[in-house]
Amino acid sequence: MMPSSGNKTSDIPAVSVLRDSSIGIYLPRDVLYCDGTSAILPEDYVLKEGNLRLFIPKNKVEEVVNAMKTFGFHEDGEKHSLITKFFYDIWDLRVRIYDDGFIDGRLEVSQKYRKYLYNYTVPSIYEVFEFYRTVYNNLYIFDNVANKWIKEVRVHYLVTLNPPSSSTLPFQTTVGPLSMVGILAYPLSRLICPSF
Repeated sequence: MMPSSGNKTSDIPAVSVLRDSSIGIYLPRDVLYCDGTSAILPEDYVLKEGNLRLFIPKNKVEEVVNAMKTFGFHEDGEKHSLITKFFYDIWDLRVRIYDDGFIDGRLEVSQKYRKYLYNYTVPSIYEVFEFYRTVYNNLYIFDNVANKWIKEVRVHYLVTLNPPSSSTLPFQTTVGPLSMVGILAYPLSRLICPSF
C-alpha cells in the first residue's frame, strides 16, 4: 500500500519500540537471480558491506536524495552520503548514493554508544528502500560479487540489533523462511529484474 498523506514524515509507518528493546532487520539468504540460477548466501557474506547493493536509475539520484532528506537524513561530509538516527539515538542509518545509481546502506552504532558496543555495522537493504520508495518504487538488489541481479528472496536472515544495556552481543543472526517475514511483503513485491 502506497502512502497517501502527502506529508513525507508521516508516510513511514510509526513503530512503537521501547528504548531498551532489540530491533530486527532482514537480509537475503536464499536467492534466485535474474539469470535463473540460485544461491544460498552465507551469513558472513551478507553481513559484509558492499556485497549486496541497492540500485536506482541515474536520473533518479537527486530525487531520491531529496526525498530522503525530507525524512530527516542529512549529508555527512561527502556528496550523497546521508545519515539519520534509527530507533532513538542508539543506531544510525547511513546511506551512500553513488552517481551511477548504486546505493550502500548500513546500520551502525551511533558515536554516543560506541564505547559500549564498539563499532559494529550491519548492512541495510529494506530499511533504505522504505525511505526512497516514495519517489522510486522498484527494488533492485545487486549481488556485487556474483555480478548478478536478484529477482527473488526465498529465505532471510533475521539480524537482531540489541541495545547497549543488553548483556547479549550487539547483534545476533538467525534464519527464517519467507512466511515468517510478513513485514517484507511489500518490498519483496517490488523486487524485479532491471530491464536496462
